[in-house]
Amino acid sequence: MKTTKIYFSDLYVSQDVFQQSRLVFPFFSSHSEARAAFQSVVNEQGWRLTNQHGTVYLSCVHEGPLLTIQNLLQVPSDAFTWETLVSMTESFARSRFVDQIVWEMTRNPIMDQWFVGRGYGRVTQGYHKQLDYHTAFVLGGGGAHGAYQIGVWQALKKHGIIFEWVAGTSVGALNGALVLMDDIEAAEQLWTNISSEQVLQYPKAAAKKETLLDMMEQLRSLVKTALKDNGASTKPLAQLLAATFDAEKFNASKSQLLLCTTRLPDFKEVVYQFDSSKIDYSLQWLLASASFYPAMQAQLIDGIYYIDGGYRNNLPIDVAIERGATEVIAVDVQGPGINKKVQVSESIAQIQIASPWTLGSFLIFDAKRSLENMTLGYLETMKYFGKFSGYWYTFDEEVFNDSWKPFVHLLRQDAPRLYAFMKKKEFWKKVRKLYQQEVPLEICGRVFFECIGRLLHLTPTVIYTKESFLQAIREKIMAEPTKETEVWSVSEWLYYYREQFFLLSEQKRFLFFYRTQQIETPAFQQIRARYPELAVLSAYLAYFLKGEEHNG
Repeated sequence: MKTTKIYFSDLYVSQDVFQQSRLVFPFFSSHSEARAAFQSVVNEQGWRLTNQHGTVYLSCVHEGPLLTIQNLLQVPSDAFTWETLVSMTESFARSRFVDQIVWEMTRNPIMDQWFVGRGYGRVTQGYHKQLDYHTAFVLGGGGAHGAYQIGVWQALKKHGIIFEWVAGTSVGALNGALVLMDDIEAAEQLWTNISSEQVLQYPKAAAKKETLLDMMEQLRSLVKTALKDNGASTKPLAQLLAATFDAEKFNASKSQLLLCTTRLPDFKEVVYQFDSSKIDYSLQWLLASASFYPAMQAQLIDGIYYIDGGYRNNLPIDVAIERGATEVIAVDVQGPGINKKVQVSESIAQIQIASPWTLGSFLIFDAKRSLENMTLGYLETMKYFGKFSGYWYTFDEEVFNDSWKPFVHLLRQDAPRLYAFMKKKEFWKKVRKLYQQEVPLEICGRVFFECIGRLLHLTPTVIYTKESFLQAIREKIMAEPTKETEVWSVSEWLYYYREQFFLLSEQKRFLFFYRTQQIETPAFQQIRARYPELAVLSAYLAYFLKGEEHNG
């Protein structure tokens, strides 16, 4: 089941579908009244739930431990039953980890019998239920990207979420062992001090990696060693884990750790349950799950070779569900393995957490990059729970949206050509491509600034206020290009070189438009027409900064 926060503009775009929706439970006296009520509150509390059966519109209020359902509209489908609709709604509630759910609607004998039969109690405003949780934390493979998962765990601990199962593959299995220990400080210590020589044994493991050439040289050294020795030795990783793991903490855990490996030579998936009474033996299985062969040596266990579980199941959601999980928090860190296609029942709450940002090379381990990825994991999980706003960036509150309508009004008066661009579907297609998400009109103010931030390469690892984000933009516009010394993947380095040194990069075009706002010759108009999204973004920034200077 997919859940999407929606706004009035979403209903306008899909009005033919929405107008077909029907009231199922007695929240209101008629379908039309229910639709009108939903439209009136959709910006604050509207959600769209979709599964293989169709679409449901849900209106709810989340206050502390309580989720109150105030409206539910179903797009007609023979596959939907009361059972299905309530199951979907309860799954949504559990994905928010609330303690209780209340259906705020008119009671009648038929409703009483049906809801009471499904564990609900009758209350004055409708029906009430205390929710039970059987939660699994599923951690995917991804090598050096694994620090992101520790940041996610930090945020989940802050929300008091407890796991019955932890299921992991590759680095996800290693992090799963840290979760099993319930020692966040040990996990932070490991990842914020990690380096390639602590994980793999090859000649250039400790070499500097500040440029693309440095990184390519290190990867070349790893490949040579892997070809020569049938995989680089994981002895350093084994020593690191042995020094980190604590048998007493494992024994005190009430969670189960399930890890995925791949058996050779038949490449069959094998799931092993971590046994805290056999630490050394279980350590072999952890190393096997993380042995990304042929870059790393296969692990010999009981006379059989095992390698990275990502070859068969890089994000083992199915493993957790088979054990009885009713909620699955799955963290995908962009590993190179195979993610199984799993049909998940609407009764199971599935929370997918993954960063829109690339997380660097998965083969090169670096403490600084790990800290950045850990921070991203924390911030993006906190955004899921509504503690911050933003998609690419993190803001302490919803910002910039109040300025959108005045900007459009001014554009219509003073820059009719730019305004004409915005009325075309092709313009919004380009904006969605740039933002890589849907763009509801109600949050365009923030969306456009996030796009500007990406074009200018603002760091995503801080919590911005409106003022600090604008200041960061000003500094980037004024700054000269500098030589970066980051641990990036090849694709990140190539993107950086293209944006910084290619004359026609998106960043260069954006800055060109920003600096030539007042020029209205036919040639400039033609250039803006070719890149309307960048032209409008630059006009929006100029409008906003001018207003800030005036207010200041």
